[in-house]
Amino acid sequence: MLHRSSFAQIRAALPRRIAGTTAAVTLVAAAAVGVAGPASAAAGVAGPGSAAVSLADPTLSTSAISLTAPASATALDPISITGRLTLADGADPGVQQLLVNRVVPDGTWTTLSTTTTADGTFTLTDTPPLSGHLRYDAYWYGTENYEGSTASVTVPVAGRAASLTLDGPTSGRDGRQLSLAGTLGLDDEAPAQSETLAVTRTIWNNRLDGAIEQLANVTTDSRGAFTVLDTPVQGGRYVYTVSWHGNEVYAAPSASHEISVSSPDSHIAGQVADPAYIGMTFQVTGAVTYDVGACQGPTVVQVSRRINGGAAKRLPDVTTDASCGFGFDDTVSRTGQVAYTVTWGGNSTHRRATGTITGTVQKQPSVIDATSPDRTLLNGQQAVVEGKVTDVNAESIGARLRLTVQRIGPDGSSVTLPQVTTATDGTFSYRDSPPTMDASTYPQFQYEFSWAGNATYQAGTTSVFFYIVPPDCDC
Repeated sequence: MLHRSSFAQIRAALPRRIAGTTAAVTLVAAAAVGVAGPASAAAGVAGPGSAAVSLADPTLSTSAISLTAPASATALDPISITGRLTLADGADPGVQQLLVNRVVPDGTWTTLSTTTTADGTFTLTDTPPLSGHLRYDAYWYGTENYEGSTASVTVPVAGRAASLTLDGPTSGRDGRQLSLAGTLGLDDEAPAQSETLAVTRTIWNNRLDGAIEQLANVTTDSRGAFTVLDTPVQGGRYVYTVSWHGNEVYAAPSASHEISVSSPDSHIAGQVADPAYIGMTFQVTGAVTYDVGACQGPTVVQVSRRINGGAAKRLPDVTTDASCGFGFDDTVSRTGQVAYTVTWGGNSTHRRATGTITGTVQKQPSVIDATSPDRTLLNGQQAVVEGKVTDVNAESIGARLRLTVQRIGPDGSSVTLPQVTTATDGTFSYRDSPPTMDASTYPQFQYEFSWAGNATYQAGTTSVFFYIVPPDCDC
């Protein structure tokens, strides 16, 4: 006979059933869990969403439930949970009814029941309705001589395997439509309703190294079948992949199919050396390539050039190397954008191709190198500067250049001094007498030489620093 006081307390502690459990998921291993009864902790029973209710009664003996769950499980496949009800005084509990709540991940629960044998052992068989971590809470109400007890065990449940196939041709041609077909099956049956599948294609060729592109989704028909249509625009190795998101019962599957797509297209790409300077030789390099496979040279490409969008000028033809790479030198007399149009006439297997290679031609840098034999001066001594203006290669610019000169005093004030004109080889010499200063402060004077540049050369500037020192300075 059940102890009514304990029965009522446990009833109050049990959660109310939440209606509407949902679909399947995947079980995974769970270790045996022994939950001590009131003898080792404050006795209580808790269900989902309810507070624990103390069942401690010093006049009653305690009880305990132990549970052992399987190491793995799959949604919709039956599992067995074993356990035992034991009494603190060692007596056999006899045949007793246990209530078990199966709690799914969203908190929804369903009440199950099982009956012990005379020695308290029991087995609960259940079919997990979905995947995820399912918790099983076992309750015993107790009797007039024994307190009730509870225990829990969690079972990770795996989703069922869905079958997904994708088939199609193994070869194709760019510009021609490909058709691939497949089916989605759930335990050898078509889905109950149309399902949406995601589609991607991954392309490998001489220009793309595993580029992934998302294609339009496809939907299954009443038989679970679907079709993927695509028209490749370039050659290469194509891998089409379809995937289904899965649901509470079935794990997400995917399937792939590879197609080799040929193409007669060829391409031309290259680069202009950077920096490229006006009046100086620079190099233009490039290559003829295919989508798939290697171009076989030597072959000949035609070249024309435009500067700043002006008229095209035909340049000499260029012969490629054995792998269809090419390079040529060029010199231009204007700054701005230079564009080379390179054309290959094609061959018996590949179409002709034209590519544009662009770059920027800029003025040559100029360098003003200036120094002085002595940068420490006494009041009254002249500052002497020797220098030279050169190009980036330290060569003479080959013209007489006018340099402006600024003297910047210790207080930051600037005075414009007479200009200096270089010799044809770019050399110059300059002398100036700084104003008298208090030498004890070691005042500094900066002489700045600058050139505005011209149509070929960039502007340049440099500075030389002098210090006024006392007569007794050992410097």
